[in-house]
Order: sequence, then structure tokens, then C-alpha cells
Amino acid sequence: MDRNIPENSGKPDLLDVYFFRNLVKNRFFKPSLNFIILIFLSVIVYSGLKSEPDLRFPGSNPFATTMIWDLWHPLLAFTVILFGRLWCFACPIGAVGDWVQSVFSFNKKYPEKYRNLWIAVVLFLFIFAAERHLFMFTRNPVSTAYLLLFFTALAVVMGIVYEKRSFCRYICPIGLVLGIFSMLSAIELRCKSRKTCHDHDIKECIVGAEAGKPCPVDEFPQTMERNNTCIMCMECVKSCSKENIRLSPRIPGADIIHSRKKYLPEAYLIHGMIVIFLFVMGMERFEFRNTIIGFVRSTLPIDSITFLQLYWRNMWAIIIFALITLGAIGLMYVSARASFHGTQPKNKFIELSYAFIPLSLSVYLAENTFRLLKGIFFITAETGALFGKVWGFAINFETINQLQLVFLTLGFLFTIWAGYLISKRRSRNRKEILQGIIAVDFAAVVYLIIGFKILTLPII
Repeated sequence: MDRNIPENSGKPDLLDVYFFRNLVKNRFFKPSLNFIILIFLSVIVYSGLKSEPDLRFPGSNPFATTMIWDLWHPLLAFTVILFGRLWCFACPIGAVGDWVQSVFSFNKKYPEKYRNLWIAVVLFLFIFAAERHLFMFTRNPVSTAYLLLFFTALAVVMGIVYEKRSFCRYICPIGLVLGIFSMLSAIELRCKSRKTCHDHDIKECIVGAEAGKPCPVDEFPQTMERNNTCIMCMECVKSCSKENIRLSPRIPGADIIHSRKKYLPEAYLIHGMIVIFLFVMGMERFEFRNTIIGFVRSTLPIDSITFLQLYWRNMWAIIIFALITLGAIGLMYVSARASFHGTQPKNKFIELSYAFIPLSLSVYLAENTFRLLKGIFFITAETGALFGKVWGFAINFETINQLQLVFLTLGFLFTIWAGYLISKRRSRNRKEILQGIIAVDFAAVVYLIIGFKILTLPII
């Protein structure tokens, strides 16, 4: 047993609440839930394919875009603190790949050189970079439907070619984001007693058993110290003959401080999400948007060709997103290098970047605030119409803007606190603690100033 990892037995277990453990271990519960959501997802796809390709056109149907971009996506952002990656338990896309794999698969090992998160990072950044002009997912039901079909097909193909759920671990961009933010989650899935796990000869969570499959993402509960990779499939709960798996409440953000596993792709995305969604919110402001559009138009070689304009805007969208992401990475790297005077700047950059997860989530929440309220408004109005009633509420832009500022401020404060705790835990002396605090605080203040500048611009 690893003596550096503390014993975890004695913590409360949510699986012991009423019939929850029996429900989770029931062989039909998860597939039934996956199938029900798959039916609903199919309705969304069908609605999107039958709609006009732009919500500004007559005959367009907002159902697909509203369900995905105004309800599902924002709800994931707003519930990840409470439930972590629990969505992965219900996800129909990963389930379809799993079902196909159970019928036929080559069961190849996923290539060693691609066992990282860079593909998922690039997919996530590309989707949002090309969203506004090329794909227009948020206002194009057809593109939204094709995006869902694309990831479903990808999950199926990977299920056929590779063993286990390689798609969920290495490719899915939503799983990547949920994994990072689940480090802030108020729940964790771990083993109850590492000693019990260590002394048990047959590790059913790894090799599987009649009651449950081996972990589909190659996690080992005995050594798990963070939420990022676990997709909450509960197969280890089913298979463990010692009933040594627990689902426990904990202090949100514990993984950020205590986890020893830090990865460059995650650090890259943490900063990337901050600047990208600040930029997206900036594009909702008249002055900011006109400045960017004016710059892009000024670089256009020929102003009269519509196709060239579309191509040019998408090219610049990807370039701008890449540049601001690299700029954010550079800001934190330079801050770490200056603070530590060149001592292991890369390692310190990666390590301290995890302090920015609260700020990253707060910007993510701020960007999704309006979408979530818009989605709730749509559901309320449509439900009222079914009963011949007028149900709805006014969306106050000033109130939304104030909420966005509150989210940004709270994220900044928690990042400052996390930076202090990480520096304290990872440093050998007071000087290193101070260096870590300075590195985090400098970058966080820059983000805060940029965020406040953008969010205080007039919307119209």
C-alpha cells in the first residue's frame, strides 16, 4: 500500500442512502437511463435536421439549439460543482459506443503516443473558435444535429476499433471540461479502505466480475486521488465483492490542492477557457464586436466575394482563439518564470495553473448565464402554451451582467486562495510560497482587469 496516500475509510457514503446502492448495482438501471436519453437525443437530432439552417430564417425550429446550447450545456456548467462527471453516467453517446463494442470490436489497445488529452483540447477549442461564422451551432439547428451525429459516430468507431471507452477518456471534449471542473466537485468516488483493497488478491474493479465490467477508463480506485478521469459508470461498485467503493461528499476543490497529478494539456485548457469565454462575452458587446469585425474586414483582400468573406472570418476566428490562448499560456508561464527566477518554470506553470480552475469555471458560468435563462424562458413559454396559458418572465440584461461580474469576482477570489494553498503545499520554504503566490496573483489580476473591462462595456 502507498503510505503517502492517507486511509479514507470512515467517510460517509451516499451509496448507503436508502436504496441507492441497489439502484446503482441494478444491471438494467443505467442502460435504461441511457436509452431514454438516447431517444430524447434522437428527437433533438431529428428536429435539427428538419429545421432551416439558421434561426433567422422563416420555418426554422429552435428546439435543437435550445435543448443543447441553452439548457443541456449551461446545466452541465452549473451542476458540475455538485455532481462532477455524473452526466457521463447518463450520457447516451458513450453508451452507444459501449453497446456496439459489446457486439463487435477489434479490442485494440489505444495508441500509447495518443494517451493524452491534446486531441480533446484541440476539438474543444476548434468547436468554439469556428462556431460563430462557420458552424454557427448556437443558431443553426442543422449544424447542431450534425455535431451530435459526428460524436456519436466517433464513439461507435472507436468502440469498434479500440478496447474499453477510449473515446470517453481521450477524445470527448465535454468529458475533458467536466473532468477539469469536477476537481471542484462536492462529491468523489473512491475506495473506502485502501488496506482492504491492497489485501484483496482479486481486483475485480480491474479485471471485472460477473456483476460488473472492469473499469472502462483504466482507473484503479485504490490509487485514485482526483475526479478527472472517472466517468462515474459505477462498474467498480457493481464488481467489487468487498463493497469497498464509496461515493462521498467532500470539500469542493479538494483535488486542486491535494492531487499530485498535473498535466500540460489540462493547464493549457484551463487558461484557454478563461480568455476564450471572456472573448465570447466581449463579442456580445457592441464596441468590442465592432472593433474585432473592423479589424478582420480591414485585412480582407477583396471585399465583394461573400464566400471569401466567410472563409476569411473563420480563418481569423481560429487565429484569434489560438493567439489569445497562447497569450494566456505565455502570461502564466512568464509570471512563473519571473517569480521563480528560471527554476523549473514549466513544472511550476503546470502546477500553479490548477489554481485557475475556479476562475475558469466562473467565466464559463458567466458566459452561460444568459443562455440558461434563455432556455428556461423557452421551456416555460412552451409549457404554458400547451395549457393555453402565457407563462414567462422577462430577461433583464442588466441583472445578467451583474451576475456575470459576481461570478468573475468569486472565481478570482477562489483562485487567489487556491494559489496560496497550492504554493504552501508544494513549496519547500517561505520564499517559494511567496514566489508561487506572486505568480498566481499577477496572472489572476490581469484576467480580472480584462474581464471587468469587457463586462462593463455596453451590450448595445
